[in-house]
Amino acid sequence: MTARGVSLLVASVLAWVLGRLLGLQELYVVAATAAAFVAVAAVAVRLSTATVSAHRSLGQARLRTGASTEVVMHLRNDSRLPASVLLVEDECHPALRGEGAGGDPRFVVSGLGPGRQASFRYAVHGRRRGRYAVGPLRLRLRDPFGLAERVRHYPGSVEVVVYPLVEPLGEGITRGNHRGSEASDTRRLFSSGEEFYTLREYVIGDDLRQVHWPSTAHRSKLMVRQQELQWQPEAVLFCDTRRAAHHGTGVDSTLERAVSVTASLLWHLSDHRYEVRLATEEDARHPVAAPRDALLDRLAELEPTPIEGVGPALSCLRGAEAGGLFCAVVAPPPGADAVARHPDVRALLACGRRFSGRLAVVVVPPDDPGARGAGLAGLLTAAGWRAVVLGPGDALAARWPELVAPRRRRTTGAPR
Repeated sequence: MTARGVSLLVASVLAWVLGRLLGLQELYVVAATAAAFVAVAAVAVRLSTATVSAHRSLGQARLRTGASTEVVMHLRNDSRLPASVLLVEDECHPALRGEGAGGDPRFVVSGLGPGRQASFRYAVHGRRRGRYAVGPLRLRLRDPFGLAERVRHYPGSVEVVVYPLVEPLGEGITRGNHRGSEASDTRRLFSSGEEFYTLREYVIGDDLRQVHWPSTAHRSKLMVRQQELQWQPEAVLFCDTRRAAHHGTGVDSTLERAVSVTASLLWHLSDHRYEVRLATEEDARHPVAAPRDALLDRLAELEPTPIEGVGPALSCLRGAEAGGLFCAVVAPPPGADAVARHPDVRALLACGRRFSGRLAVVVVPPDDPGARGAGLAGLLTAAGWRAVVLGPGDALAARWPELVAPRRRRTTGAPR
């Protein structure tokens, strides 16, 4: 019962007591009528609520930061009795609410007849990266007089993944990086492919359709066509998520900046048909290539880690299958030791030697003590990397030409 229903029930009891004391039959009638109203309201609410079904649909399950989508809720009265007033409240994570939104979306549906449907919609906004739930739904049904209500919970929910902020980068990619794992200019040969490369002797298990009969007749043994598999460029993205290395909290932290830079590089490399592997200091042992959406899902859920150094993770990357392009998004090494002697920097330089192309983006806080970020970028540049320092107000797109510009060749004077 609602507060109004409880008040009416208490008033009916008082009317019955007064009628008993004063001997007035009219008060008995008033008490019985009031109690009957409350009882009928409770029964009607219980019967109506049990047959209201709900279904939720989502416009997009994945959003970019700053984008919006629409949630549509459908209600249907499966009963033979009308449902009078429905108070609908859909639970929504605060990160998905718009600016100035006070609470969960609430709607009022009145007069839902038997077999009728009602729909309402509201927008969710991707304000911060992460994986969030929309739901469950809470339905309150009240009688027309507001004497009784019943709350019914619908446990179903849907998930919304908000991607990190992605900056569109300009055209171009660092030259010399179009190679696969352990690759060079030598062609990689496989048992099947797209282009004819050479002939070889038949091995059990080869496709008989590849048998080259003229060569077989000439050499008196089975010869098959050896095909070349189409080349696929590869890249490894390493994102530094150590809590000790980053500064700030929330969307203004250097960790969020590093995740956003990693997502921008991932998007750009995927557009250039790179096979991308994503690694952090927690899972760098066997980075697996995955589609772009799956890697963006991982970036959306990255949290700061308590790991102190990146040396073990970079050693795993160096010992695993390497080659191709290596992109590192790192923070300056913590501590007061010289940057050049820090073990994290030595591990980063050693790991980069296994790759034919090396890019580094060093994210720094507003006040970089001792210019450690610039020192790290300078060491990487001297070692043959393409490295830039990215402050809080710097756009990666503005610094992208520095990472993809062709290197100037050193010229020597002609002998006289």
